[in-house]
Amino acid sequence: MKTILLFLTILTLGCSPEYYVPNSQNIPIMQSKGQTNLGFNYNISDLTQGFEFQAAHAISNHIALQFNGDWVNKVGKDYLSDGSEEINAKGSMLEFGAGYFKNIAPHFVFETYGLFCFGNFELKKYTDQNGSDNFSAKFNRIGIQPSLSYNRKNYSFSFSSRLANLKYNDINGGENTPDFDPNYLKTNNTYWLLEPALTIQAGSENVKFQVQYVYSYNLTNPSFEQEPDIISFGIKLKIDPKKQIKSLNK
Repeated sequence: MKTILLFLTILTLGCSPEYYVPNSQNIPIMQSKGQTNLGFNYNISDLTQGFEFQAAHAISNHIALQFNGDWVNKVGKDYLSDGSEEINAKGSMLEFGAGYFKNIAPHFVFETYGLFCFGNFELKKYTDQNGSDNFSAKFNRIGIQPSLSYNRKNYSFSFSSRLANLKYNDINGGENTPDFDPNYLKTNNTYWLLEPALTIQAGSENVKFQVQYVYSYNLTNPSFEQEPDIISFGIKLKIDPKKQIKSLNK
């Protein structure tokens, strides 16, 4: 969903660091005031794995808020050439959003959210010869996320896309970090991203399993070192007080 907020982390593939991994997109499919959605996801990319929490609440019949969090940690030697080095990469982010939703046709829901997130990441590279190299940075991302969902009682399909501006700051790495160049991000710290996604949910009316695929394309620099996609698996809970009251009155 995971997709959360987005997510940034920094990893190493061979000798090249990767500075960005997208997070899942929160697609709550809001329909009326008072509806609340909660989501819990596990996300994976080629080099990362993480846990995501997503929440959304409709404060009126057309306005909703959302909150997302993402926590990623990766430790391993599997992608290093000689097995003598170990990468420990970890990061976290929080994302806030507000937006508009509308039922535009039977079973079709349009939503669009303005999103702001911030977070940090840290990379440590342990070597048998040199001890460890440390690299860390903070980031923020601001963007817009429209979506169109086909929604039925027991399943839904959503197509969405996130257009966002990503900016790195507070970049740290000492002179003893030969594998990571802090000046690279300091001089190339702002990027535009386009991230389309497909989300499928299936289950009961109020509890559904979810799978989502997110593809991330860097509009500013297509050759920027980043993960191109993630996939997430999770569960979505829907709480609708109006329908619960109607059920009690029957």
